[in-house]
Amino acid sequence: MYMDEFTHWNFELVDFMEDLVRVFDKTGLIVYTNSSMKKFLKDEEGKFCLFSDENVDKKDRVFSSLKCVAPIGHKEDVTTELLSVGGRDFFVKSSPIFDSNKEYWGCIEVFRDITEANKLQKDLIKHQKMIKNDMLTASDIQKGLLSKLNHVDGLDLEYKYISSDQLSGDFFDVIELPNDKVCVYIADVMGHGISASMITMFIKFSVRMLVYGRKIEHPREILMALSKEFSKLNLEMYFTIFLGIYNKNTCEFEYSNAGHNSIPILFNKNKNLRLELSGLPISWLFQDSGYSVGKAKLCHGDCLLFYTDGLTETKNENREEYGEERFFNAVDKYKNSLLGRELLDKLVEDVSEFRYGVQEDDIALLSMRIL
Repeated sequence: MYMDEFTHWNFELVDFMEDLVRVFDKTGLIVYTNSSMKKFLKDEEGKFCLFSDENVDKKDRVFSSLKCVAPIGHKEDVTTELLSVGGRDFFVKSSPIFDSNKEYWGCIEVFRDITEANKLQKDLIKHQKMIKNDMLTASDIQKGLLSKLNHVDGLDLEYKYISSDQLSGDFFDVIELPNDKVCVYIADVMGHGISASMITMFIKFSVRMLVYGRKIEHPREILMALSKEFSKLNLEMYFTIFLGIYNKNTCEFEYSNAGHNSIPILFNKNKNLRLELSGLPISWLFQDSGYSVGKAKLCHGDCLLFYTDGLTETKNENREEYGEERFFNAVDKYKNSLLGRELLDKLVEDVSEFRYGVQEDDIALLSMRIL
């Protein structure tokens, strides 16, 4: 800024600013304060600024209680993040003033009150911390439920679960039923986060209620009842689920599919089969959907492999998907040399080597081998 004399200045606009403004000359004498500054600190004009970087002889001088944020004679704009005065927080900008000869004349300081903004930021950080802690707790609960698959005689159960976020929309369960039957399913909820994880809990407890409470033991009927229960929530969300019932006495596996496009694979040393079956996802849009039923005869050594599309939709640097075919071929490649957890680890490793960048979706794998 340039000026010949301070009296030539026009401070009408400055006077109406909400920010606190003051001007001091090269001796540190405060020669002007605007209306906002006068309300905050009275009788400042005629006092001297107290500079934090120099020793000042205080004799015969009256100093302002509001210290300066830049040394007298500074040549460049100076800002400070925070200056606390009288219980208020200010962001201060100090700008030098030069006369027509480009000689240092003094300084103008603008104090912006950021007390409420600081409080809002602190409240936001506190709220975010609470949400993070809640999500970590919910994630631990969800992972704990996934990890506690029931031991079932005659079956070797293994799983692999990798969440792209703290909370996942992928879920699976194995439920031992009376009469030597076993219910097994894998589900994939639209989206991630808290809402998706809540739906996985709904699926878990609803399926168990249907098979234990209502004694429903047919895949199609379970999915139809599950769809009706979900429609009561009136949520604009959906999920896919592949559910089957294995009868250990007859070795028959009956299954139905509600829109789950990651088709489970039935394999042994000599075969690889996809349990292909169509069906609509479970959603408020498809409340009256019917579901087809498939059947497969299982033998000693047969393995059912369930998975979610986070695996097959993994992309490389060319944005090319890993795909069903690559996964199918990987299973065929490793099935004779690896079993159980080792096989799942190898399949995930194969996908990880294909992936470029971060994992974008949840990955869930569940294997059920007949002993």
